[in-house]
Amino acid sequence: MGALEIAFIGVTVVAVVAMAVLLHMCARSGAPAAAAVRLGGTAEVGGGGAVEAAGGLDEAAIKALPKVVYGAAADDAPPAQSSTGCAVCLGEYTGGDVLRVLPGCAHSFHRQCVDQWLRLHPTCPVCRTSPLPSPAPASSSLAGRPAQP
Repeated sequence: MGALEIAFIGVTVVAVVAMAVLLHMCARSGAPAAAAVRLGGTAEVGGGGAVEAAGGLDEAAIKALPKVVYGAAADDAPPAQSSTGCAVCLGEYTGGDVLRVLPGCAHSFHRQCVDQWLRLHPTCPVCRTSPLPSPAPASSSLAGRPAQP
């Protein structure tokens, strides 16, 4: 065997070991989420909606989000945003489409598209803000006290 063949074998072995270590680390990082999904639990997030263990919102939180009918307004513009299409399916809005407007950011989407998205992800598909109301800030023990000179 020549020196070149030995070097090639050495590099190949190092690459295989490195890939095995990376795959092991990636598999271990997903273990807590997978265990939570198997348990089927939910966790309370924000100020009122529940986030499923798999990561998305529960049905009650999704149904509570506002919806509007596109084309019901006189100017035929989508609510609160200048976009005329759904960022989830990339389809254009047409008259009579039911849209959901996320309260945190005012982005609008086809109701069916964003509902499906929110079952898997607890954030807006465009800006990643939470559509759930944020909790009231906790009052500090120093909040009502006058400033010390």
